[in-house]
Amino acid sequence: MKKVLAFLLAVSASLSVGVTALADDIIDNNENSSIVAQEDSSSEDSSSEDSSSEDSSSEDSSSEDSSSEGSSSEGSSSEGSSSENGSSDSSSEEEAPAVDPSAFIFGATEDGTTLEDLLTPGKEYKFPVQMVFGSEAKDLTEDMLEDFKFTYSKLSTNGVKTFKIDEYKGKYYLHVEIKETTPLKAVQVKYNIKFVRKSNNLSVFAQQVKFEYGYEEANNDYINGLDKGDVIEVDNSNPIITDDQFDDIAKINDYKNVTLSGSDWKFTVNVTDESTKNFLFTNAGVKEVLAKFPEQEFKFFNFSGKPAFTATGKLELNVDDIVDEFDKMYVYRYANGKMYKLNASFDAEENTLSFRTNKLDTFVVTDKEIKDGTVVVENSSSDSSSDADKNNPETGASDAVNAAVAMAVASLATAGAVALKKFSK
Repeated sequence: MKKVLAFLLAVSASLSVGVTALADDIIDNNENSSIVAQEDSSSEDSSSEDSSSEDSSSEDSSSEDSSSEGSSSEGSSSEGSSSENGSSDSSSEEEAPAVDPSAFIFGATEDGTTLEDLLTPGKEYKFPVQMVFGSEAKDLTEDMLEDFKFTYSKLSTNGVKTFKIDEYKGKYYLHVEIKETTPLKAVQVKYNIKFVRKSNNLSVFAQQVKFEYGYEEANNDYINGLDKGDVIEVDNSNPIITDDQFDDIAKINDYKNVTLSGSDWKFTVNVTDESTKNFLFTNAGVKEVLAKFPEQEFKFFNFSGKPAFTATGKLELNVDDIVDEFDKMYVYRYANGKMYKLNASFDAEENTLSFRTNKLDTFVVTDKEIKDGTVVVENSSSDSSSDADKNNPETGASDAVNAAVAMAVASLATAGAVALKKFSK
């Protein structure tokens, strides 16, 4: 029995050692397995980090490229790019520039006139307007003006009727209209324009605008090239003869009478020591006279500058275009709202009416007699304005011209009355 027990104990001990060894084996294998797994996992993590870093770098790079493309797209949107962002940014930039404007630029009118040129009285000009944003000039638009307004201040005495920036046919212009006047020299005009924010009434910027209006003087080379006895031609493009030029003309002609000539008129007079004069001339009708006598026909001779002379001279008016139309011709001076009848002689050979005067004024030839001193405009202190709608009327032909010659007058104030009948041709 004891032997049996000893055997069993030996077997048990042997099994215990085997189980322990097997367990150690399993543990060792599991530990080794765990180490490999950890190494593999670490390797995967490392790979994942590298990949993530690469992806991130790639994304950054891609993002930069994308941003660069967006910028490029934005820049090219003004060239017709279809990029949504570019288009949106461009539109926003067009409507509301990032910087405040700093100046106006005024372009030339359709006929090429600029603010540097001498502007003509009685005319209206439209100068296109641009506004400067940074280094860029843009056409003025309604969107730019949504939150802004203009204010104007006159810095000099002037004869300007209109001065403002306003829209015309979808575009903005500086409108300048000069009053009808006949200055003897160029008149300088200065205005200050402010671009003002409506919300706080503060000025964004202010700009001074300068220009001149008037008429050109006669060409000095032309005056100096005259010979004794030459007729001095006067043109509306340069109708001013200065005092110095009159001195030259008088000297050339030994200080005797000279003849000045323009469209439809000639004036023979002594010009010694005469002052500067404006000989601007038109055949424009006087609207008050036309309204007062609607049943009559007229031809008008308007010297807008009303040049007056120290000496009395002889004025000849060309009636060649109406001599066959008027059965009779009556001559008047229109001044201060009244009609003053004049004694005038008719030259059938030259088809001219002539009389003596020392002032070139507004003269009227009509086919029916008007009572001397007839009031056309009540309480008129100045000569009336002209109307270009009716210049040289036509009433039908006649074969007879009878001339009645009356005394010449020493001045317009001593006007008489005579009907000038046509001679038979």
